[in-house]
Amino acid sequence: MNRFLVIALFVVLGLATMSMAQQVDYSGTSVANFLKIGVGARQTAMGDAAISQVDDPTGLFWNVATISRIPSKFSFVATSMDWLVDTRLSYIAAVLNFKSIGSFGFDFQFLDYGKVEETTVYDQDGTGRYFSANDLAVGFGFARSLTNRFSLGVKVKYIQEKLANAQAGAFGFDIGAVFTTSFFNNNLKLAATLANFGTKMKFGGRDLDVIYVVPGSPSNKQIPASLRTLEWEIPLLFRFGISNYFIKNETWSLLVAYDILDSRDYKVRHNLGAEVGIKHMLYLRAGYKFNYDQVSYTAGFGFDFSSLLGYKLKLDYVYLDYGVFKGLNQFTLILNL
Repeated sequence: MNRFLVIALFVVLGLATMSMAQQVDYSGTSVANFLKIGVGARQTAMGDAAISQVDDPTGLFWNVATISRIPSKFSFVATSMDWLVDTRLSYIAAVLNFKSIGSFGFDFQFLDYGKVEETTVYDQDGTGRYFSANDLAVGFGFARSLTNRFSLGVKVKYIQEKLANAQAGAFGFDIGAVFTTSFFNNNLKLAATLANFGTKMKFGGRDLDVIYVVPGSPSNKQIPASLRTLEWEIPLLFRFGISNYFIKNETWSLLVAYDILDSRDYKVRHNLGAEVGIKHMLYLRAGYKFNYDQVSYTAGFGFDFSSLLGYKLKLDYVYLDYGVFKGLNQFTLILNL
């Protein structure tokens, strides 16, 4: 009975959230959209169908509840990707597992826009000066398995966007749950997450300071002033996911996962992915993303060096087809101790 109640809760929560989100169009009303960029080559190679099957510290990004399922006492991940138009996305995360208490995690996400040449109304070919821009998010999470099947997690994070000498910050919260059913030999999992529920962002800084010349003043009187900016919401995301190992033995494994992503400022998206494992060493992955503007299919592979090197080290790779932006590559290194 408890199992069916949990399943019903996931389904009702997912349908209710998607139904409410479609009543109003909030397109283009959020800031800090770098929080939507998927991290981890394994998860992105499976088309971002991740929240029920993630098994490494990138769970702090996808579904904080899953970090309680990491079997190692300490786990670390580092990933980097050339993002769109010469930008770079980097992500690191670590999880420490205390069996009697729960799992604690830390993650850091950084999107670097590089150096941008300054232009003005009077110097449209450039002033010879350069400025930088970047986005970052720092998070701390905790998760605990309430039973051997059901886990809950929560994460708090600080989010910042910076452009030259103007910046904005906000705090956000993520909550997540994952449930392992008894179907398909205890391999079928359900998961749900609510991400980026928090405060609004408002830009400030000395780049917003201006000198106002009073119109009609004989002496061209000047008054120092500051430009006022508006507050913007961070992107509220709801995900519902399901995954299952249809084959899982010493030689082969076949994992299929499906996620529904409902964003406050965009239409519902669907993510489908699959992974084929060979002797717990080589993994081939592919996915497809529905209702995305540019990206569609994804593909990648991974190596587990545990049996070769004597310690738990994994290397994953993904190729993303971004249409007019061409292909993108991401590498991820995972270490378990």
